[in-house]
This record gives sequence, C-alpha cells and structure tokens, in this order.
Amino acid sequence: MGLNYSALRSRTFRKYSELQTTTNIFIHNLALTDVFMATLNMPFWITSLYTRKWNLSQEWCEVSASLQHTMGSSSLFIMGLIAMNRYMKVVKGTLYIKFFPSKKVAWVYCGVVWLTSMLFATPPLYGWGKMNFNSDFLFCSFDLKDGHFSFFILHVGIFNVTALTIFYSYWKIYQKVKESTDNVNAHVVQNSIGAPRLHRTDIDILKSCFIVVCFYLITWFPFALCASTIAVGGYIPHEVTEVSVYLLFSSSLVNPIIYGIINPQFKKAFKKAFSRGRYDNDNEDQSHERVAAVMIHPNSNEIR
Repeated sequence: MGLNYSALRSRTFRKYSELQTTTNIFIHNLALTDVFMATLNMPFWITSLYTRKWNLSQEWCEVSASLQHTMGSSSLFIMGLIAMNRYMKVVKGTLYIKFFPSKKVAWVYCGVVWLTSMLFATPPLYGWGKMNFNSDFLFCSFDLKDGHFSFFILHVGIFNVTALTIFYSYWKIYQKVKESTDNVNAHVVQNSIGAPRLHRTDIDILKSCFIVVCFYLITWFPFALCASTIAVGGYIPHEVTEVSVYLLFSSSLVNPIIYGIINPQFKKAFKKAFSRGRYDNDNEDQSHERVAAVMIHPNSNEIR
C-alpha cells in the first residue's frame, strides 16, 4: 500500500508541471527514497527473515548495504531541506528568495543530497571499513565490529546535527505561527472585524512535513540505538533488534500514506485521480487543467 501511494504521488507530481513547486520537489525526492527502500532493500530482508542468512554473493551484500545507507541518509537530509525551506518561508522571508530562488536550485539541492548520501554510504570503496551481513538485524550493513569506529562517530554526528536542525526549524516555525495567530486574534478583538489569517494550506503542509519527520525519527531511532549499543560491545536481545528493523522499514510504508492524508495538494490530486474513471475521457485535457488549478491555487495563492 505504501509503495502504491509513493508511486501515485510521484506520477501525479510528474504529470502536472504546476505541482512542481520547491517544497513538492523535495517531497517527490523523499517519495523516491521510500520507493527504492521498499523495492531494492525490503525483499532481501524478507528473504533473510525466513532463511536467517544472506542468500546472495558478498558483492550483492555490499550493494544492498550501500543502497540502504544511501536511502536512509537521503531521507534525513531531504527532510532537513524541507525544514529549512519552510523555516525560511515562514520565519526568514528575505532569506527564502536568496536560497530558494527557483525550482532549478531546488533540484540542484536534491542532487547534492543524493551525491553526499552515496559518498557516506560507500566507505569500502575508499578503504574505510567493510559491508557484511548482520545476523542481529538480518540484512547487510556497515560492519562496526571490523574497526573504523570513527566512521560510526561521523554518522552519529551527522544524524544528530541534522535532527537538531530539523526540530529547531519547526520550533521557530511554531513560534512564528503562534505569534501571528495571537496578533490576528488581538486585531479582531480590538477592531471587532475580521483580519487576514495564515493560509490553511500552509499550515497543513507544515503539519504533514513535521509528522513525517517525527515518524521517521520514531522508526529509525530504535534501530540506531540498537546499532550503537552493539557497536560499543553491548548486548541487545535478538527480539528487540528484529522489532527495530520492522520499525525501520515501516517508515517507507507509512510516510506516503501520511502525505496522502494530510498534505492538501496531494490529497486533492489523489481524489481527482481516483474519481477520473467516473467521467468521460472527452474532456481529459480540461480536467487536467482544473486539477492543476485547484492544487496550485487552493486559496488563490500559490504555495512555493
């Protein structure tokens, strides 16, 4: 189901050029990490659950491990990009135009994220550790028991810095939204008339992004904690490590559903996509234009 939602979201994004705003470009790339994780890594893990061993060659094990680390790092970095994008949009409007001037720049940021993630995910290619099958987690990953503990410290540092940046951004956004709401309420009380409010679509997009970030950290933190404990020589019951892996892969399945339910632009797109079969195909082009107009101008204001 999660894979279908990711595929539908990516297809909708590609189909309507008007949907290709800066935020949606980041969301599209986040969807790609979910698709790749579900299709390129999850089947190997499911097979290993039954056989309790790696069933392919060592070379494929290294490829699988590199892909998994790439997808995990990319997801975190892209969510960091989304948080910074929303932070500058809501809190630092002058910086938003400077750092996110066009869709082309957004694609460049995504390209840098993917390249950086691949760099961090392929240490054996430049002689920094090994990738092996991990009998605790039942998939291939970086072998922390083989030395190069500095690589583990580097990853922990990057994870913590990015996570803190994300939460700081959303905290400042929350303060700004609360301040704006208080000002609006005070204006209404003082003048007994209506005042402009923050667009509901903006709030819904912020909520969906923040919920996905929280769910990502909830599903990945147990795995990170187990891996860290094992790396320093600690003991984790096998049942706990298995549950942590279940949670890890559930992130790729649930994230698309969260966006489909909460994100207003994609929610409307999904409704239109599912209801298209009820209408004649003679007006297909006109229908496409109406869908794009509704999603990109939900309140007669474009969401960048």
